[in-house]
Amino acid sequence: MSAVGLLTPVLDGGIQNVNFVNGRILTAADLTAERTANLQRQRLLGTCLGDGVANGLEVTVSPASVSFGQQVVHVTAGLAVNRNGDMLQLPSDTDLTLTAPTQTASANSGLFVVCQPPSTQLTNPGIYLLTIMPASGYQGQVPATQLNSGGVGTACISQYDTAGVQFRLLPLMLSQTGTGLQPSLFTLANQIQSQLDSDPSVASVAPALSKFRNGLAYACFGVEQLAANRGDPFQFVSQAPSYGLVDEAREVGLLTDCEVVLALLYWTQGGLQFIDLWSVRRRLTPRSVTPQWPLVYTDRRRGEAEAMFLQFEDQVQSILDTETNLAAVTVDSYFMFLPPAGVLPVTGDRITAVTGTPATPAFDPPGFFGSHASRDIATTDGNLLRELFASALDYEPIPLAATGEIQLYLVWENLQAVNAGGSARLALIFASPAMRYRGVARFGPAKWSLSRFAPLIV
Repeated sequence: MSAVGLLTPVLDGGIQNVNFVNGRILTAADLTAERTANLQRQRLLGTCLGDGVANGLEVTVSPASVSFGQQVVHVTAGLAVNRNGDMLQLPSDTDLTLTAPTQTASANSGLFVVCQPPSTQLTNPGIYLLTIMPASGYQGQVPATQLNSGGVGTACISQYDTAGVQFRLLPLMLSQTGTGLQPSLFTLANQIQSQLDSDPSVASVAPALSKFRNGLAYACFGVEQLAANRGDPFQFVSQAPSYGLVDEAREVGLLTDCEVVLALLYWTQGGLQFIDLWSVRRRLTPRSVTPQWPLVYTDRRRGEAEAMFLQFEDQVQSILDTETNLAAVTVDSYFMFLPPAGVLPVTGDRITAVTGTPATPAFDPPGFFGSHASRDIATTDGNLLRELFASALDYEPIPLAATGEIQLYLVWENLQAVNAGGSARLALIFASPAMRYRGVARFGPAKWSLSRFAPLIV
């Protein structure tokens, strides 16, 4: 590296724009170079925005899927940005058939020749990541002349070099040996497969599937590596941290910087058992401006905390949609981890001054939380909720195996609306015991040994 002086232009590696002047012979190579320069600028802007999903691109099981047959997923229209800064747009909703490609992607002289996916074997059953990546191809035909054709078109060439997208499935591997979350999930996956092979009822396998889904999500969040960081805060001080299953896939070359991960799929012989978006889906997340203290001051951790909340709420909705006996659903049998804070629809017949069963499915608070339920279900004000959930983004998730009581709250305004007999659903808020207590003291009948005053909030 040679030294340069002040105000000396540094041009090596810069974007080369075509110099247009009168009298210059303009060629196709010049126009291609100008297009390349524009593309380079767009990519630089994209890297400033960060990689992730900007909007849409939600993945669900398509009605065209057949049990023990062809699997199809539905991907909504949307926009994402990969680590190279490429904009990935899916203009309209698309059904995607999950079958092994008949041929590998062929390189062409299109816009995204740098994004050739690595070769992977697609065989189910297994855990897969669904990704979106750039693609390009030629469309349309226009006449072309030659120097000796007298201006008469004698051939046809492609009219457009169109930027598009393509999807890919890649297998996600779990460690089978040692101790920790991944070997436990590997064992649980084998147990689930044995249950599915014996053709069990949906209710009998539902707790294990839910626990497996939840555990996979937090393996992707990298909870074990992040917990180890608390014991050694300096291990990631000067380097980009690597944690979680998605980072592991990048390190071994299964996942490229061209790709944006959309969803995690669990696929068995019977078909897709679940699709989990937020275990791997992230909002646009810019890279840290400095490598120092990446796990303390970084947008990645905050984005992952948001994803933890959304992952939990999506999984809860799946349980509400499929379980017929919600009274039998307990947090320990269906989950391994909880986000630092969350909200649940609950029944009110065991809560003071609330009676009746809601018309929509809901959980029973004492039954769901069991020994994890706080001794008092406090009330808090609705105008404290945003502060509570914003604060939760800076707390670690709740490992149920190592956590006792979890603080539970009812929202005072919501409780009043339910008591008034309206259509409002009763909401129960839970929060990590590490978080500050946010109950609001109210006048009412005293409870022996449960008196508690809320701290003054300033």
